[in-house]
Amino acid sequence: MPDSLKDRVKAAAGADEPQPEPPPVTDLAVHDSARQWLLRRQTFFTDALPRHVDRAHFMAVAQARMEDLKKCTPASIHTALLACARFGLEPDGRQAAIVPYGDVATFQPMYEGYIELMYRHPRVDSVHFGWVRENDAWDYTPTEPSPRDFYHKPRVDLSDEERGKVILAYAFAWIDGRRSQVIILNRSQAEAIRNKFSKAYKKAESNGKRDSAWHTDFDAMWAKSAVLRLRKVVPTSTELAELLQADDDLDDAQTAPPVIRGTVITRDDQTATGEQPSTSSAWPETTQPGSATTDEAGEQ
Repeated sequence: MPDSLKDRVKAAAGADEPQPEPPPVTDLAVHDSARQWLLRRQTFFTDALPRHVDRAHFMAVAQARMEDLKKCTPASIHTALLACARFGLEPDGRQAAIVPYGDVATFQPMYEGYIELMYRHPRVDSVHFGWVRENDAWDYTPTEPSPRDFYHKPRVDLSDEERGKVILAYAFAWIDGRRSQVIILNRSQAEAIRNKFSKAYKKAESNGKRDSAWHTDFDAMWAKSAVLRLRKVVPTSTELAELLQADDDLDDAQTAPPVIRGTVITRDDQTATGEQPSTSSAWPETTQPGSATTDEAGEQ
């Protein structure tokens, strides 16, 4: 049906009006370059993983983190991911985290990562961590024999808010069929540990940045402090001792990559002339938006 005279007049009047600009086209190459960088190096990370860790899942978790790390230098991301792989810890924020400090990606083991390494010891049957809240039913009598010395029954019919604020963190392990000593840590004790031992916390307080892990996620550090005390009553492995050392290195130099003992810069991170990897935060450019070169796309 032909347009009415009214429609034709309206269309003619609108022809001279400025048209809205089309939405900007997203250059997918900006995001793909970091992904391609990770895919080119995936064998270095997967080869470092313990046999029991699923390689495809580890790489999927690592790839999900790349968006948050795109401003970090590739060399620091390589070091942090290699540390995760070496200890078999996923960079998911629960077992381990990769924290950007400026343009430096830094490996940060979490309390679940320590539990994972404790659990790998053949004598350890299980490791448990929990929070006690104000309205929970609980009791601790250290003079009683295990396991009657500790009791905790959270109200599963209540929300966390209804259960009240957290008052205690606790951890214990079952070793050779017997329960270990229960480690209990209240908030003031966690703060005392922070104030006495954390160099990163003191530095962040003195420079006014307040960006240490104790500042940004106190509960996670509180939980890790409780689990770290548990290491004194569980069988110790070389792997656990090395993770503790890596954690200490991180606290000593939070504004620079920690020295992860046993990790090295691989040949893939060196140029053809043998130079060390660039500390620039710029990612390699791709030839087309959203795509890689033939060589890059074919590498695994």
